[in-house]
Amino acid sequence: MGILWLLVLLAATVVFTLLDIVLFPLSTLPGMSWRYWLIPPVILVLLLLVGARFTQLAYSLADLRSGWHYLMASLFSFNYPILVIADGKPQVDSLGEPNLIQSVGGPGYLHIHPGNVVLIEGLDNRIRVLGAGRHFITYLERVKEVLSLEERYAQVEKIAATSRDGLEVVARDIRYRYRLDSGKPGDSGLGRTPENPYPYTEQAVIQAVYNRTLDATGLGEWHTGVNTVVESLIADYIRQNLVDHLTAPIIESEDPRGRILKQFFSDTGRTRFREKGVELLWIDIGHFETLEKEVAEQRVNTWQARWMGNATIMRAYGESQSLAYEEMGRAEAQAEMLMSIVHGLEDVAAKGEPRQNIRALYLARIAQLLDVMGRQQSPPPGEPAPE
Repeated sequence: MGILWLLVLLAATVVFTLLDIVLFPLSTLPGMSWRYWLIPPVILVLLLLVGARFTQLAYSLADLRSGWHYLMASLFSFNYPILVIADGKPQVDSLGEPNLIQSVGGPGYLHIHPGNVVLIEGLDNRIRVLGAGRHFITYLERVKEVLSLEERYAQVEKIAATSRDGLEVVARDIRYRYRLDSGKPGDSGLGRTPENPYPYTEQAVIQAVYNRTLDATGLGEWHTGVNTVVESLIADYIRQNLVDHLTAPIIESEDPRGRILKQFFSDTGRTRFREKGVELLWIDIGHFETLEKEVAEQRVNTWQARWMGNATIMRAYGESQSLAYEEMGRAEAQAEMLMSIVHGLEDVAAKGEPRQNIRALYLARIAQLLDVMGRQQSPPPGEPAPE
């Protein structure tokens, strides 16, 4: 279309010049008609220069040549600017000159490398999402945002929140990996194929560009919204639980980090990430700690008391077992003595000895038994006798 307008303008200039050359000699002022055929080209060049200067000032371009370049591309489709997109950002040319597509917008061509996606915004409020390849953008369109489809790694140093019992708890060293939402349910194979190694959805790109966080410093980057979701999920869990459950969970109970991990990959958690246009692939919750020294001291005292109590219980159990074994041994010894007396009496009765001998043997056995029992009940040397 631009070339057609240029041809029409040149044709009008040529026709005007020819008519001037042919008709001027017939006028009342003959001669020197060759001067007037220069007027149309000079006026055309001056108009183009004025237009280039206006373009330079309107878009704050570096020099007049940039304004001329953009004017020629817009009016006559000459020498369209080309912007290369790679590594998640527009590439600068070898001379380091600013690209007209970045400064002004279309018309021009975008060369988008694989692994990148571009959102184009038009003056008529239309948007387009462009993937890898060569794409033409019109004079009504401009590059709104360039995003990388590669997986991203991020880390949060600490997240501080107040637990349910009013103590400050800090979660440290949270690491996670994410990317633009691919629209694939689940994470098996991550949705990648040889034909489409970088899957994405247009809705995810739109959410990542327009659903950003706004604070006192201005509009944040799209990945800061991911940090906000991560921090809010962990902080909410800290506020809903006690400090002992977070920093010193009981072994039999469920690990708090495991519970938080389930929240991240639940339907609710995935929905919150999709609202930012991203998909969470992996996360390490890190560890919890409290900055209150009294809590740490009380935990040590409780741990010490628990172990001392366990040791006391085990010692008492051992002593009771020892006493039980002593009583069992004493009972067995007494039983053996009684059995020996019974067997001795049976032997004496079998031999037919007189009653006096039987009485003497019985008394001797009884005396021996009492002597043994007395020695067992006597205290060890150096210990007082029982009352």
